[in-house]
Amino acid sequence: MDNTTNDYKIILKCTEQGAVDKIYLDTGALLEDIELPVGLHSLVSHTSIDQLGNFWLSIMENSIVENAVLSLRYNDKQISFIFSGYLLKDTVILCGNTEMTSTARAMTEIMCINNEQANQIRLTEKKIDHIQREMDKMEVNEDILNDFTSLNNELINNKRELMRKNQKIELLNKELNAVNENMTVFTYSVSHDLKEPLRMIKSFLHLFHKKYGESLDPKGQSYINFAMDGANRLSNMMEDLLKYHKSSDLGTMESVDLNEVLQEVKYILQKEIEEKSARITFEKLPLIKGSPTGLRQVFQNLISNAIKFVPGGRTPVVAIGYEEDRTHYTFSVKDNGIGIPENKRQEVFNLFKRLNSPQQYVGTGMGLAMVRKSIERMGGKIWLESEVDQGTTVYFTIQKRLEP
Repeated sequence: MDNTTNDYKIILKCTEQGAVDKIYLDTGALLEDIELPVGLHSLVSHTSIDQLGNFWLSIMENSIVENAVLSLRYNDKQISFIFSGYLLKDTVILCGNTEMTSTARAMTEIMCINNEQANQIRLTEKKIDHIQREMDKMEVNEDILNDFTSLNNELINNKRELMRKNQKIELLNKELNAVNENMTVFTYSVSHDLKEPLRMIKSFLHLFHKKYGESLDPKGQSYINFAMDGANRLSNMMEDLLKYHKSSDLGTMESVDLNEVLQEVKYILQKEIEEKSARITFEKLPLIKGSPTGLRQVFQNLISNAIKFVPGGRTPVVAIGYEEDRTHYTFSVKDNGIGIPENKRQEVFNLFKRLNSPQQYVGTGMGLAMVRKSIERMGGKIWLESEVDQGTTVYFTIQKRLEP
């Protein structure tokens, strides 16, 4: 039963792979008996799966997304929430509330106004078009002229009404912009004001470690090291959040050195590379216009998959190359893994689609879906060629962008 009559709130901490590993807040007691970690998609009702996919991909691309309506279910409970999502390093924070925000109300009203008025105008124009065709087939008579005049007057009245509605939309947009501006200022202020107490925590942890570290037993030393590492990672998250809110245009494409991107990805995947003695090779790659975050996610997911999906006893080898023409770069990521059957090659790009059991290869089936979304946002396309037990080559294009 859907229960949204009360003002419930929920805050979930998730991994980038879509697993809920901590519940910070659950006022509706929806997930009070759940065992963590658990896949986020398993908590979403079947009617919200498509919305979840789009919501998650938007978070991965934009780092912050607001006003996504999702219905969560567990056991015999089901509650619809309006979610906001925030990407901080490798963690996704989802904040849900059953009470519609002013931003959501404004957007809902705008969409209703636009849809209603557009439908009225389309219907009237269809009627006029039908009468005009009838007039071409027969002599004009007084009844047809009257109908035509009446419909033409209806169209004029609808357009006048649309002008009045547009004025209302303009006012609602001003309210919406004010809400978004307040949200940005609030988030920036919180991030900025948290830097000072965080700096103090880091400073005193460092002093404690320096003065008393040698007197601690190994377990105590490991505890203080964990605390210092956590403070450093939190500091990095805050810096990233500040940089994000200093940017005035989230869609701006930057100059990206792909050689630096791949070095960063190799560092991120260092543990996986060392565990399987994987070899990652690439020629000198170009400097292109694109989204740094999007390109890092693309190469990180493709290389991680190339290392993961390799039979036991085989050393993973990943080769990265590219070609270019007048309008596009075409990149390739080739591996020597298990390969993909021909009838499954399109399915791998669908959200939550897995071709192997979780016991055999870990994962949630979101990686390639996020890769495709990022590539399409940058004006490109993605496809693959594969042979079972011989390996797979993933190709993707990035559109060249002229300097302004």
